[in-house]
This record gives sequence, structure tokens and C-alpha cells, in this order.
Amino acid sequence: MNVLAAAAGALALVLSARTAAQGTQRPPVRIDAEEVQYLYKDNKVVFVGKPLVKLTREDTVLTCKRLVAESGADGQIRRAVCTGDVKLVRGSREATCETATFDNQANTVVCRGNPVLRDGRSVVEGEELTYDLGEDKAVLSHAKGVVVPSPGQEPAARRKGATP
Repeated sequence: MNVLAAAAGALALVLSARTAAQGTQRPPVRIDAEEVQYLYKDNKVVFVGKPLVKLTREDTVLTCKRLVAESGADGQIRRAVCTGDVKLVRGSREATCETATFDNQANTVVCRGNPVLRDGRSVVEGEELTYDLGEDKAVLSHAKGVVVPSPGQEPAARRKGATP
């Protein structure tokens, strides 16, 4: 781990401390990267991974090659845009796409550019995937794919002569 990676970890701790001090309801965000660039005039921080940048909030992990984070006057991450080998993982669910936008206030991750959602053996692709982290709900527009129920979630067999 080099000095810049240590600075990225320190930034995550500072952002977490500010969030806690202000009583914000959002959980802390941690970012691990090989390199970090501070663009003070623009209130942005650019994280570059070698191989990947990792943004973690609770049980959700977003990885990519480059992450550009926008912060508010309070120093808290408001929004982060991930590009290059983007993957969002939460529990058994995994989404991949070209670009993902994490919105800390809205509590969402929006994936664009060939998003694919995998959950177990189910694989569905579409135009845009919006993952609501608070509701643990994924919405995929213009979806097509294969949905395979998990064991124990298969629909009950219909009795002969029963109406739907």
C-alpha cells in the first residue's frame, strides 16, 4: 500500500467522522484505491485503481477502474461516478455495467451501459438498472433474460381443474 492509498483510507475515515458528527442517517462510505487526486477547486476527488477502486458502504461493494467523487461543503461524498470494469455486489446479487453513479443522498446506484443483473442462476439485462440500497430493490428497464427461482421459492404446482 503506497502513500496515496493511505491518503484515500484517511479520507474515508474523515468523511465517516464528519457524517457521524453531523448526525446524518447515511452509513459511512469507505474507498480503497491505488492513487487519489484532489481537485479542490471542483470539490472532487479522483480515485484510480490498480487494478480496481473499491467503494464500500455496509454490505454493498462497488468496484471499478476509476471513481470520481463529488463532495459537498461538509466534505461528505454526495455522488460518485464509477467507470471501467464496473461491478456492484450486494449479497447474492451482482450487477455489471459500463458506468455506475452512486448517489449517497438518494441512496441509489444507477448502472448504465449494458447493465446485467445476476442473482443466483438468474441473469437479466436491460438499458438502465436502478438499485435502491435502502429498499434493497433493483429496477431494470427494458429487461430480458432468464429468471430461475431459488430453491424453496418455486411456485406451487397447480391442481388439475384449478383456475389461475
